[in-house]
Amino acid sequence: MKRELAEAARDLAAYIRTLDEDLAGPPRPGAAGPKPAPLAVPAPAAAPVPPRPVQDIPDMDALAGQVKACRKCGLGYARLNAVFGVGSRKARVVFVGEGPGFQEDHRGEPFVGRSGQLLDKILETVLGLKRSDVYIANIVKCHPMKDPENPEAHGNDRPPTPEEMSACRPYLEEQLRFIKPACIVTLGSVPTKVLLNTDKGISVMRGHWYDYPAELFGPGGRIKVLPTYHPAALLRNPNLKRDTWEDMKMLKAFLETGKISGQD
Repeated sequence: MKRELAEAARDLAAYIRTLDEDLAGPPRPGAAGPKPAPLAVPAPAAAPVPPRPVQDIPDMDALAGQVKACRKCGLGYARLNAVFGVGSRKARVVFVGEGPGFQEDHRGEPFVGRSGQLLDKILETVLGLKRSDVYIANIVKCHPMKDPENPEAHGNDRPPTPEEMSACRPYLEEQLRFIKPACIVTLGSVPTKVLLNTDKGISVMRGHWYDYPAELFGPGGRIKVLPTYHPAALLRNPNLKRDTWEDMKMLKAFLETGKISGQD
């Protein structure tokens, strides 16, 4: 196992270097004038605002239509495209990120930039799965921008606010209710904090299984949650790749056996 992990870690490091060389390119100019200071990642409030209910949704296609037409918060007025989700609607695992970025806003699909290419590589290398075998979504479905009037600017991303996440979270919960996955993988601190209602960071939460509220699936239902690092964190710090590989090995074992070591 140690040798397998070491080889996988080397493969991932090589792939990250390839992404850096092939995709980084020269920096693009942003909007004119001074750039606002980056916003801090918001921690969930002690008493979070209740999610706004989603009404009369018969299936995923209808839900996607509601997301496309949504104007519950300011993100809906600034985005180029709503980013609903992609993958199998019968997936056993759903990967949940924070929110769309520049590339996702332009293409209307989650995880299509450098982070998405790395996620695809991890799925293939560790799990033997394609993007079409899993489901990929975000907490918010529209691109949170520091300067909403300039959606063509690069480096315009910011974390979603608690109010934006509260407005959008019912859509994710409906996606989970329709898909009924065996587990969720949260990618990074924000989705982990939101779905598990915690203020702990991803470095503390990763490497362990947690329970998501069972009421989504009715009495007796349950869904497991495995937090891990966002692929963007691996691109910034390849030293995190081994921890991520360990997390994905935990996920693979669960998907193969339906059980978590030491638990029923």
